[in-house]
Amino acid sequence: MSYQIVGSATYKCTKCGAKHYLHRQDFEFDAQSRSERQMGAETQYIAEIEEPCHNCDQEIRLEFEVWEYPDGIINYTNEKSEGAEILDDRFSIEHKPDKDDGIIEAVKLAKPLLQFRFDKFSEQFVDFWISRYRKDAKTTTVVSAASIFVAAVALGISIYNSEQTRKSNQAKTQDFKEQYLLLRTTQENLTDLEAFILSKKQEISVTQDLLNKLQEQKAEIEPIVTANQEVVNALFAQQRKEMEKGLWLERGISFALGVLASLIASVIWHFVGRLKKRDEEN
Repeated sequence: MSYQIVGSATYKCTKCGAKHYLHRQDFEFDAQSRSERQMGAETQYIAEIEEPCHNCDQEIRLEFEVWEYPDGIINYTNEKSEGAEILDDRFSIEHKPDKDDGIIEAVKLAKPLLQFRFDKFSEQFVDFWISRYRKDAKTTTVVSAASIFVAAVALGISIYNSEQTRKSNQAKTQDFKEQYLLLRTTQENLTDLEAFILSKKQEISVTQDLLNKLQEQKAEIEPIVTANQEVVNALFAQQRKEMEKGLWLERGISFALGVLASLIASVIWHFVGRLKKRDEEN
């Protein structure tokens, strides 16, 4: 951390009375002496300004002295002038953080977080905020309020996104369950279909084997049937002739037996008649 003495002053020319104004960029303080005291070092800073009056060109020489004690606090101021009268001057010490101070403070704050020492982080964060507030209360307050607002908005968005993600995952889980049940049912149906196709395939295989055997038997019998067709036809013709011959023989025998039966019946009838007539005569 470094310091810079800043200020402003008003003076007037002793010759023409023209007023002049000095601003912070017009001062360049250099340390002239340093001594150790009870509360630390006491440092004397001096800024010298030499310029002519912008109205009458009278040479003007101004000298401003600032004592810093203790460190970072202005203890005493004094001014000297030649060719002008100093009407007013105000000085203060401005704290200028080094370029590496922000990095060092960030590392100090991040280290407890990495070590999961949240109590240490809270303590260092409070010290950091108080130190910033003492240096620049307005800026620190505005930045803190803005940070709290941004953190609240970010937390709200995070909670909303988390809830949306949870609902989406829940819906996806339901869809996955339905799809799983559908896939399982489809798998069972496919298994049944596979079993049915396998059984039909086996039946077709058995039928095909039977057809192949019949084809083989046909191939074996067909040459014999073709070669003996005439013999078979002659046998059938001879069988028909024998059947016709036997038929006429049977008819003749039947006729003869009929005639014989008629003769026997006639003889029996006449014999019975004579016996009956003889009995009547006696």
